[in-house]
Amino acid sequence: MKKVLSALFYAFLAAIAVSGCSGRSSPQNPYTRICKNFVAGTRLVSLSPDQGTQFGDQRVAAVIDGVPGSFTPTTIYLGNKARGVTITSQSGNGLSVGFTTAGTPTAGTYPLVVEDGSGNCIYAANAYTYTPPVSSAFRAFVGFGASGTAGFQSDSYNEAAQLNGPAAWVARQAGAYFPIPLFRMPGIPPAPGFDALTTNGAFTGTATDIIAYLSGTKNFPDLFEDPDIVPYNIAIPGATVEDEVLGPASTTRMAVPTIALSNLLFVPYDNNLFETKDVKAEIQMVGELHPTIIMSMDLYINDLITNEVLTSYDTFVTYIKQDVSSLASTGAQVFLADVPHAALLLPSAQQPALSKLAACTMTFGDIPGGIFALDEAADTDSCALTFSAGTVTTDTTCVYNACETLVAMDQKVDQFNSEFASVVRQYSNVHVVPLADMMSGKVAIAGRSMTIDAQGFPEYLVGTTPVKMKHLGGLSSLDNAHPTNTGYALIASLFVQEINSTLGTQVPLPDLSAVLAGDPLSPPALESYCSQTANNSKTYCMCIKGNYTSVTPLTCTTLLY
Repeated sequence: MKKVLSALFYAFLAAIAVSGCSGRSSPQNPYTRICKNFVAGTRLVSLSPDQGTQFGDQRVAAVIDGVPGSFTPTTIYLGNKARGVTITSQSGNGLSVGFTTAGTPTAGTYPLVVEDGSGNCIYAANAYTYTPPVSSAFRAFVGFGASGTAGFQSDSYNEAAQLNGPAAWVARQAGAYFPIPLFRMPGIPPAPGFDALTTNGAFTGTATDIIAYLSGTKNFPDLFEDPDIVPYNIAIPGATVEDEVLGPASTTRMAVPTIALSNLLFVPYDNNLFETKDVKAEIQMVGELHPTIIMSMDLYINDLITNEVLTSYDTFVTYIKQDVSSLASTGAQVFLADVPHAALLLPSAQQPALSKLAACTMTFGDIPGGIFALDEAADTDSCALTFSAGTVTTDTTCVYNACETLVAMDQKVDQFNSEFASVVRQYSNVHVVPLADMMSGKVAIAGRSMTIDAQGFPEYLVGTTPVKMKHLGGLSSLDNAHPTNTGYALIASLFVQEINSTLGTQVPLPDLSAVLAGDPLSPPALESYCSQTANNSKTYCMCIKGNYTSVTPLTCTTLLY
């Protein structure tokens, strides 16, 4: 999606190198590699819970007796390498530890292995059972595409966002094994909260932050929770269809950043992020995983709605055919989203139209139907006809100009979507996921459709809370380009519905209310943040609280568009 790390890699990667000699590997029995000595006389008293899905991401508590007082746990394996290891208590010969599971490629019962950093291990056989996914169709579930599928958020790459990406949500709900190249918190760069907004609500995160963070990194494997894991989420931020097909042979402006990210994500031990000998195209990596289901929410979104990439229609036709054909040839069931109009998907794409209206001190609220009405007129290139027919009572020039900012983009999105649909129809195992129709309210999620509010913004009611596709509206993260946890879970729900309908599976939908309750960028979270005394004077907080002593409703409408 937009802001996908192009300039940053050109600026700094040549200066960064790390030592190492190997790529990722995922041994089935890792304890045979790390354990030099097994501590005798230990006993696993309890493991709670003692079973979970192959997806992992489950917090587990272990109580062990007979542990020498000198033994300090550093690494735990329960199938794959666990993360977030904490010692909750250690006294006498008793040890209590907590950790989060990372899943395993094969269902079954696994030992608990606790290592102290020096090769001394506690071993408890048959400790935990990984249950298979809800359907054998999810035996090998793979995420493909760009930053959205990868779980990128607020111009940051971190495990909290990655684990809330749409592919992660589908895998979690299905109980499928889905290893992700998780960046340790706080991520790259450190994940921002609302403190990353200026007093006027502008997001301060930039590519420069990522440059600074990575430039100070001495060892790239240390960025990851498990640099040895073989990822099944192989989506690369910034990738276009040509990048996905050709990899290092691509000629796009994003080819160099894509190569760099491929090295960082999939060959973290490599000694040169510009090296191409170990870099493979996404489409090749997909085939090597022998997938049974493939999903992508952004197969060609970077060919349409970024400032950095301008893919011609002819180029798109060439590579979308190869992309879809290659995915189909894996034999997997393939679920690929189309692309909504930018104004309905990205708040950053709404700003140019708002700026045209501001010339007449207008906002979207001054137009019947708001930005949605502008988008509908732009889609048919009927801006002049629509907005000269008395539908607005103020200066129609600014409305016409606002509408015209969307015309070329809408027509290109429609053209690319049409070509994409015609290619997909050639393959019985490839399916279009109607993201465009969901955003415009034509497809319901859990029996409820998105609606268009008075300003023309798509909104969805989660419980009693409306979340909107606008700045600080709850569906878009702070970069105004990538979804929030709630936005990603909503998109994942669309995929789950399409997969269930197509394959007859019974994957449960994500609990959107629970996701919203824990979403740090939700409207309730923003209201809570603004209720703090230290934030009272921030313009957007005054707007949210309706405190118009220092700001005007017009200012607030423009600010929060």
